[in-house]
Amino acid sequence: LKLQFLYFIGYRLNMSNTIRRVAVVANPSHPIMKLHPKVPGVDFLIGESSELKKGSLEDVEMLIAFCTDKSWAAQLTDLWPSLPNVKWVHSFTAGIDAMHPFIKECLLAGRGTDIPLTNGRGAFSSSLAEWVMTSVLHFNKQIPRCMANRQEKKWDRFVMNVVERKTIGFVGFGHISKAAARLAKQFGMKVLAMRRDTAKSSDDLADGVFSPQQKEEMFAQCDFVVSVLPGTPDTVDFFDKEAFGHMKKGSHFISIGRGVVVDEDALYDALQGHLGGAALDVFKKEPLPEDSKLWECENLLLSAHNADLTGDFAELGWGVWEKNFKAFTEKSEWFSPADKAHGY
Repeated sequence: LKLQFLYFIGYRLNMSNTIRRVAVVANPSHPIMKLHPKVPGVDFLIGESSELKKGSLEDVEMLIAFCTDKSWAAQLTDLWPSLPNVKWVHSFTAGIDAMHPFIKECLLAGRGTDIPLTNGRGAFSSSLAEWVMTSVLHFNKQIPRCMANRQEKKWDRFVMNVVERKTIGFVGFGHISKAAARLAKQFGMKVLAMRRDTAKSSDDLADGVFSPQQKEEMFAQCDFVVSVLPGTPDTVDFFDKEAFGHMKKGSHFISIGRGVVVDEDALYDALQGHLGGAALDVFKKEPLPEDSKLWECENLLLSAHNADLTGDFAELGWGVWEKNFKAFTEKSEWFSPADKAHGY
């Protein structure tokens, strides 16, 4: 019995000293990688696939992807055969569209079908929600007019609009939209939501829920339409000439999801016509080409996909990974599970 007890204690001590290894496919010199958390018992292997494959990866349990474009997805696919014992994959970013080729080839086939995927959802919702309301107020309070008046030394006592009782509609109603909806509610706005599964909970934030097939009905009611759609094959050019045509005269369009969901030529035409303005943080091609007609739109508020690039961007992103790591070690519910089949 004494020998059995000592063996048990020795086994527990050995288990407590076990090093858990995580492979991170990223540029190791990237500032975000240099701020990875110092987790006791966790060894971070950071590098491009060609470098990572030079070492032994058989005991790696976790894979983190920092995909800024689809070339990194190719590296994930290249590395995958060298990771036979990975039990969990995490995307540092909330959007997983750059990972789609890897997901399709490796996580929706073979052993990958049983491996969960999480993402950075929730890390940057607060900043993006602030940007949504900044855009709303920018147009509603006619900030460009105020700036022009100052430059022209013009005393212009125009009627100041309020957002109370105006309607804001979110296309895609996940974590970011809900964070923005809470702020909109504080301003007294009516909130509408469009989502693929209308039966999902809206946390009592939406005054009305619509399916994608009801875009005409929803858009016709909105003073502000906010796109928070992910980039998937089903959402490309979701906002096309017809969609913008459904939006009422003088309304405004805000885009913070993925740029591929917007037909930019159709948006340009709408901005020359019935739309009051648009605020874009994301674009089909980034950086936005100098020859894009969007640069010419005076009623466009433009930011360079940095609405979520806060001073604590790295800490927030790693914080979401740590919450999922806790779930991984405790075998509890994931903090931010991604839908591999639907690509977000």
